[in-house]
Amino acid sequence: MNTNKSFNENAGFRLLDSYLLIVLICLAGLGLSQQSVQAATKFDHDTTGFLLNGAHTRVSCETCHAYGIFRGTPTRCSGCHGQSGTIATTKKSPSHVQSSDTCDDCHTEFSWTNARMDHSSVIGTCQSCHNGVKATGKTPTHIQSNDTCEDCHLTIAWAPARFKHIGITGSCYSCHNGTTATGKSTSHLLTTNTCEDCHHSTISWLPATFDHSDAIGTCYSCHNGTIATGKPSDHIPSDNNCNNCHSTTAWKPATGG
Repeated sequence: MNTNKSFNENAGFRLLDSYLLIVLICLAGLGLSQQSVQAATKFDHDTTGFLLNGAHTRVSCETCHAYGIFRGTPTRCSGCHGQSGTIATTKKSPSHVQSSDTCDDCHTEFSWTNARMDHSSVIGTCQSCHNGVKATGKTPTHIQSNDTCEDCHLTIAWAPARFKHIGITGSCYSCHNGTTATGKSTSHLLTTNTCEDCHHSTISWLPATFDHSDAIGTCYSCHNGTIATGKPSDHIPSDNNCNNCHSTTAWKPATGG
């Protein structure tokens, strides 16, 4: 997590005391000159290409440079903080959201907490986080659907959502009840609420086919000459109990019951 922030040299020297002590002892043991020792104490960590910022300024040198080994120390966050990192430091927890190892996409050098969420780094499904435990999940009033959130929602915001019937697990009427979504109009035929028996397309209500098995009104409630074909002018005088003589397959032949 490197940023181009200025490094306070005096504070840096104090924080490098442990490292410098080791260096000084080594240099003294080698019998190097006072000038060489003084040069070593002016070591500037910025020259390594890894600027010490945030929480990194509060750790001892040996936390990262284990066993006095400096060459090859990881410079990427995941090199130390990944679950397989060899440095003894805070690791990505097993309960962490499924994500890439580019820690600085979400975290800063100052603290792991209060991370900003970057969905581009997530490798799990939406539901692996948005399950009502790790992150906000479907509300109790959400339409009955599968858990492939991305079919309808974007990572920018839950709403507005683009709707796709492919993810719906409930019946048509579970939404098209006049409350959640448009339902039957007041002039609709008297029928059951099994919309899909007549309305076969999720693109449009029309055209629709008619299935008499879903009709719950009398024949005459439709076949009254207004909603659907009724008795012709030359029909024999009769009451309006059409089903006494006619079937739902065809008007003819009629039984004359």
